[in-house]
Amino acid sequence: MEGLSEFYAGAARPLRAVAGAVRRAPVVRSIQVVRRRSPPGRGGGRALDWALRAVGVALLVLIVYGAADVITSTRPSTWAYLLSQTWPILVGLAYDYARVAAIALVSFVIAVFLGYYLATHRRAEAVGVPLTLALAALPAPAYFPLLFLATSAALYRALGGLANELYVVSLGFVSTFYYIFYSYWMGLKALPHEVNEVMDNLNMGFFTRLRRVLLPGTMPYIVTGLTSTIDSAWGGLMIGEYWPQIAGDRTLEVTHGVLKIMDVATYEGNIALASYASLLLASWWWSSPSPSPGTCWRSRGGST
Repeated sequence: MEGLSEFYAGAARPLRAVAGAVRRAPVVRSIQVVRRRSPPGRGGGRALDWALRAVGVALLVLIVYGAADVITSTRPSTWAYLLSQTWPILVGLAYDYARVAAIALVSFVIAVFLGYYLATHRRAEAVGVPLTLALAALPAPAYFPLLFLATSAALYRALGGLANELYVVSLGFVSTFYYIFYSYWMGLKALPHEVNEVMDNLNMGFFTRLRRVLLPGTMPYIVTGLTSTIDSAWGGLMIGEYWPQIAGDRTLEVTHGVLKIMDVATYEGNIALASYASLLLASWWWSSPSPSPGTCWRSRGGST
């Protein structure tokens, strides 16, 4: 019996080796097939990559040629006039950044307080959220002249020229505040209910909740909402900084603003100044880390 056991044990070893080789063979063949078929795919991807590069180079050449043609065909007197307008354009840019900062700050403060109140009071939420949605659906240029007509007499009597700034900032605000408001409100609604229970059990005050829980917990929503708010605020400024005949023969106009310079130049047919201001503005946005406005180029009659 011991001899038979040794015989079968010795015969089993080569059988296991053969079975293992048979099981591994299809894997090796499949790997070889993949290796043989992969080079044609890589070649097609490289061809597409080179084609896209060629298109990009061609577009770059056309842009450089067009820019050089415009520069060389412009008269020196025109360049002297445009260069003399550089400082007013930069000053106007600083004013516009201050206006955008004011719009973003006011929108954020209102979103923090109003969003929390609506998120914690269901009856107010049932009325406030649809009402805000209805306001956001209306383009600001459609109803803002009515607000201007109803309040301009009192505001100009009380504030004088500062009323223009108030109107422009208000137009930018109503054009864009709902981005941060809805983002923050949705962030609060996304918080687990247990978080609110813990804050209630700890008797945390409103500002303590903001500092320790609500603002850190909704930070991704806040960043998204503020980015959209800042981006869209430029659209309201583009409309409001120079709005001829906003109510009858009255004109809404600020003293300083790069968008006002572009608006007035376009309205008067001074395409050279409008293009030069656009070039400086685009160069600044390209070199700065701040969000680039995506809506300020919309038409005057469109929604911001």
